[in-house]
Amino acid sequence: MARADAGIVRFRAFRIGLIGAAALIVVAAVIALPHLAGRAEETPPTAPPIAGAALPAGTGAAEAPDAPSEPPLQRLVPPSSGVLLGVSNPDLPRDAGAVDDWTAEHGVRPRIVNWFQQWLSGETRLRADWAARVAEEGAVPMITWEPWSAPAGVKHDAEQPEISLARIAAGDHDDYIRSFARQVAAYRGPVLIRLMHEMNGQWFSWGVGVNGNTAGDFVAAWRHVHRVFDQEGARNVSWVWSINNLESADAEADVAELYPGDRWVDWVATSGFNWGDAYSWSSWRDAGAIYGSAYRALSGFGKPIMISEIGTTDIGGDAGAWIAESMATVRTSYPLVRAVLWYDDIDGAGLDFRLQGPTARALADPAATGTGWLQDPTLRYIAS
Repeated sequence: MARADAGIVRFRAFRIGLIGAAALIVVAAVIALPHLAGRAEETPPTAPPIAGAALPAGTGAAEAPDAPSEPPLQRLVPPSSGVLLGVSNPDLPRDAGAVDDWTAEHGVRPRIVNWFQQWLSGETRLRADWAARVAEEGAVPMITWEPWSAPAGVKHDAEQPEISLARIAAGDHDDYIRSFARQVAAYRGPVLIRLMHEMNGQWFSWGVGVNGNTAGDFVAAWRHVHRVFDQEGARNVSWVWSINNLESADAEADVAELYPGDRWVDWVATSGFNWGDAYSWSSWRDAGAIYGSAYRALSGFGKPIMISEIGTTDIGGDAGAWIAESMATVRTSYPLVRAVLWYDDIDGAGLDFRLQGPTARALADPAATGTGWLQDPTLRYIAS
């Protein structure tokens, strides 16, 4: 289960053409709106080249102009074999050199760096500077984008009617969505957006069965958000549809109702953890038990598959051995997986999934990664 982190959207600066009392009142009202906070800030940075990434024209891609008036849009190309290794760690996008430091400590470079951000609390604006920083250190930014309010240190309530899926689909939050989309388009580099993840659970406000949400509401809300991004020219986004891991054949069948359709999805994904003996309801489980059912369900959609959150505790077993065995299982038994992201953080309930101590270099273990399995990102230009 993912944890909320914060992010930022920087909005295009606007000019006030006429100065007067009425105009000042209008401007003050706009600035006061939470969804439009920060609109008068500086234009965010555009994407730097991703270190180590190939940038061919590619099939269906636009050739980069010799002297473009603005940088061309770039999009991530899923690898044809092997995986992009990624990580969720809240420090990596914030601090210059953090990705390089993480690479030196762990012996392997992450090619996707994920952070979490909410719509209604925390830093809700796009941090294009974070995205650019990640790119400069060789990774593609991924944003797990959460439509709810979940302030740090406050017990999270999944019942939030003001941001139900029906209201998202009806356009009630379009000002925020549209502003965010404009800034993603202005960034121009590749961005993965993991929207409304784990919707097949009921711990988030967008979950089916919460807030009166139905599977149809989820599909409508997803398509609506995607459509707004299309209208704003944010075609540099790759959309990640991410379910919680499945535990039964019935769950495999039910999840198909939540799929927005091929036109609206670029990657399909699942998240799942080995909770070990940390809780009365949990036990030590291997990768097959955690991901097998979800992999079977996701394989039917014909999209590249991502394990968007993977992690283990050391309570109840050997965490280092679990990492090597689980990564080897993914590598040898799940050939359609094209990205794997380690959840390198502390769970909201306090369970530690970080790679440290004896597991710090576990992802670089040849027993886990074999030879040639880890790939570098490849990008393509696309028409604006």
